[in-house]
Amino acid sequence: MAGTTLEQALGMEGRGPVNKILRDQMLEEEKKLLPPEPEELITRINVDRYEIIEACRTQLNFLAALAMPDVFSYMFSPTHLTAWQILIDGEADVEERFLQIALGIPRGHAKTTLIKLFLLYCILFTTRKFILVAASTEQHATNIVADLIKMLDEPNIKGTFGDWRLGLETNTQQLKKFGFQGRNIVIFAIGAEGAVRGTNVNNERPDIIVMDDIQTKEGAESPLQSRALAEWMFGTLMKSKSQRRCLFLFAGNMYASQHSILRQLKSNPTWVKFISGAILADNTALWPEHRSLESLIEELNNDIAAGQAHIFFAEVLNDTTAGKNGSVDYSKFPEWPWAVDELPQGKFILIDPSQGKGKDFDVLLRMEVYDARLGVRGIIQEHYSPGNLIRRALLEAINNDIYCIAVEATAYQSTLLYWFEQICQMVGIQGIEIVPVYANGISKNARIAGGIKSMQTSEVYLHPSIRSLVHSQIRDWDPMKRDNTDDILDAISHSPKVLADYTYNILAKSNLLILDASTMTVRDDNHIF
Repeated sequence: MAGTTLEQALGMEGRGPVNKILRDQMLEEEKKLLPPEPEELITRINVDRYEIIEACRTQLNFLAALAMPDVFSYMFSPTHLTAWQILIDGEADVEERFLQIALGIPRGHAKTTLIKLFLLYCILFTTRKFILVAASTEQHATNIVADLIKMLDEPNIKGTFGDWRLGLETNTQQLKKFGFQGRNIVIFAIGAEGAVRGTNVNNERPDIIVMDDIQTKEGAESPLQSRALAEWMFGTLMKSKSQRRCLFLFAGNMYASQHSILRQLKSNPTWVKFISGAILADNTALWPEHRSLESLIEELNNDIAAGQAHIFFAEVLNDTTAGKNGSVDYSKFPEWPWAVDELPQGKFILIDPSQGKGKDFDVLLRMEVYDARLGVRGIIQEHYSPGNLIRRALLEAINNDIYCIAVEATAYQSTLLYWFEQICQMVGIQGIEIVPVYANGISKNARIAGGIKSMQTSEVYLHPSIRSLVHSQIRDWDPMKRDNTDDILDAISHSPKVLADYTYNILAKSNLLILDASTMTVRDDNHIF
């Protein structure tokens, strides 16, 4: 039936309106069996090459996705983007500029990857000619260079910016020389304390010197090794710079040692510093897509149990004070022993006001009592006005069925007791007892030392959600000083006395009466509770 149409095959040609309807239906069915037209299979997106180049120049995430398509999984964090902007601004082509940048990004958070992308950026978009890469060993340095070359070899990069290998002159693991982007480029790799030879190539000296993890943990713990490395870094490596301009980039982690180079650079006024921990000040993870807050806290708890909490504080939080209080064995702090569905026999809120000055916050502890043992269930740290502090505490009590609020009643703080009563009457709250707590002449440091001991002897337990916050203050607390940041520790130190003096008041009960809770909004510049 060659050449026969569907109409002829079905005998429908010219047979009136009914057959026409049936014919149209059959033709539609035939179309469904045919392959789609090419334009229906592929949607073409025409992207101008110059638009891609501009996106790479202005957007870190775009450059990373183009240069590392097999590695790039999710967007960089705001912290990475801030560090990137500091690097880009520091690269600005200014003659006789010798900017020094110290970059501290937590271990395992793509610090070295960020540096490789920055070096790629410098090759693609700047007039820099000589990149010197130093690491703890020559092998580590050549690995960085190899990964940089892999980015240049990425088909996306070659297709957009051209093939760097067309101008290749020297290609060893340690040294790369090639013509690209209208200039001769040199990349040189060296290990820490190695001989800085070959750093005058084509009559050029380094105008970018990268020091990536040049100090090892073992080296930081040795005064002799640390001194030798510092002398090599400042006296040999950095002196090999170009005399016209050079950007120095030091990237590393803190170590729990006074000889940590990053720790020393942080206090050096001639360096631009950008240092961040994996857990930010607002108690969120720096890069939650990569490492969640829960996984970081779990790692901290593992380090605590192993008696190595100082390592986490130094290398993951980049804390310069790590190891300051080395007398506390964090493995002795017991785990929270109560199940989620286990109900406490009593609850109370403990307030340590800051008196409105200094570096301490107003602290509210949410305490629970199980079989005469205390548990710190929640912590609030803020700077409040006296009125907002009272309202915040009352809201916590109402929301958590708490019927006792204990307030440190030394000097100024004692006036809060009066204003608590006034505000409760004003908004019509009945059933919450406000009780004072006194230090009884015991010095604060002695009281805090006793509080730390109570946390190690199973008198006071810390809930996992606030455990790292308390341990952080313990680590920084110096029993020989009076100006510690110890607001949380001071509040916890009062908790056994509250339990002893007000046992009946903190028992769970149900006589709370709120006549007008609509006035219980607490406002400040940043929050509405």
